[in-house]
Amino acid sequence: MKKSLITGVSLAILLAATMPLAAHAARDPIVTTSNPGPFEQDLGVPTLDDVRRATAAYHWLPMALDDGFGPFALDGGDVPTCFDHAGGGMGVHYVRNVDDVTDALDPEAMVYELDGDGGLRLVAVEYVVPEQFVENEAGDVVALPSVLGQDFHKHSSLPLYILHAWIWEENPQGTFADFNPAVGLCPIA
Repeated sequence: MKKSLITGVSLAILLAATMPLAAHAARDPIVTTSNPGPFEQDLGVPTLDDVRRATAAYHWLPMALDDGFGPFALDGGDVPTCFDHAGGGMGVHYVRNVDDVTDALDPEAMVYELDGDGGLRLVAVEYVVPEQFVENEAGDVVALPSVLGQDFHKHSSLPLYILHAWIWEENPQGTFADFNPAVGLCPIA
């Protein structure tokens, strides 16, 4: 009697311990159908919070430089070109790995606002793909990139397709707008 009681109790403990694991496995996005429940998430799809975590170290520009980012300068120099528009500022860009590969957690550009004292403040990231990887010889879009559920769009004057994500400075025009009225305009040179 004691042996069967101990065996029964042991079996109950074992079942109780494994039931949460089995329930978790049933919700695992890797093994579920393509229609997850309301509290489930697809861990393979990055979010803006994931991008913030992946780029947080770049608030300190020397870290971005150490990781291979360099100033984007239209004149080819070492001083990054500042971009703004009547509708808002953008700032300066430090770029790396501009090619046909897009990765939400590895943006091609860190976007910094210039403050009044010559300092830089990380305000956004930008994804960049040269138009040669997006358009055919006739200029037709044949491979429009997207990331974070957003399609890229053609830059107004450069041969690039781009997408900004204002993850460090709220943008009243929208998270993925090009310019941000909350970001200061470029200083007059």
